[in-house]
Amino acid sequence: MVISAAGMAICLLCGSCGGERTGKTEERLRTAGTLLLETVREVRQEREQKEREARERAARLEAYRTCSSGTRIEEELTEEETDSLFYGSEIPEEVFRRMNGVSYVENEDIALSDLRYLRMLYVGFDGQPHVGEMVVHEQIADTVLEIFRILYDSGYQIEKMRLIDDYGGDDDASCLDNNTSCFNYRVVEGSTSLSRHAFGMAIDINPFYNPYVTYEDGIEHISPEGSESYADRSADFPHKIGGEGDLCLELFEERGFTWGGDWRTLKDYQHFQINGS
Repeated sequence: MVISAAGMAICLLCGSCGGERTGKTEERLRTAGTLLLETVREVRQEREQKEREARERAARLEAYRTCSSGTRIEEELTEEETDSLFYGSEIPEEVFRRMNGVSYVENEDIALSDLRYLRMLYVGFDGQPHVGEMVVHEQIADTVLEIFRILYDSGYQIEKMRLIDDYGGDDDASCLDNNTSCFNYRVVEGSTSLSRHAFGMAIDINPFYNPYVTYEDGIEHISPEGSESYADRSADFPHKIGGEGDLCLELFEERGFTWGGDWRTLKDYQHFQINGS
């Protein structure tokens, strides 16, 4: 039979553990006191250890809210902790400093107050969770958080999720790096019309594996450079958007997004957008 230090101390005090009732009361009291002190010390140390671990975990979670996009999550998160890492806010000052003069310039079409900065998790090509970031229009912020939370929970892989400002606002460079992004105040390639990206209403996902295809003068043009083999949508390859049962396509279309892979005059397989205002 196992007796705790506190239980042993009580037994010694009352003399009920089979010991002879002798005149050694003082010795029993000293022993009991030592055992009680040891118990108290162990309980306190255990509590302090748990409190220290809780503080350290809270600090790590807070760090994930400010760390660079792409940072890998090094521990298993609870459902509540995962929820806390999917959120949106008005554009923070430090984020605006990155955007100012790059993806965002003063204009009459979209105000900074119309945009929201999202922090999300995604499953990388390494199969591990990472921290991502995105700027979107405030009208679709909650929907985008919902979509990417489902993708994350389902293990859908995304290679990168960085602001396009990290690429100097260069859409070609971002796509070449297979970066998933949204807002960029720019025109549609080859035109003077603003892209839906300029309003934070379009998202490109894994663009290297889901290229942009045009047919100028009957000649096929595929970008980004090097992604030509992925323009063949009859081929089977990882990270392809479209096809029967594709979760990404399903989630966006269910929520009113148009997919560029359905367009007739060109194909933008990476692209999902919300039309209208």
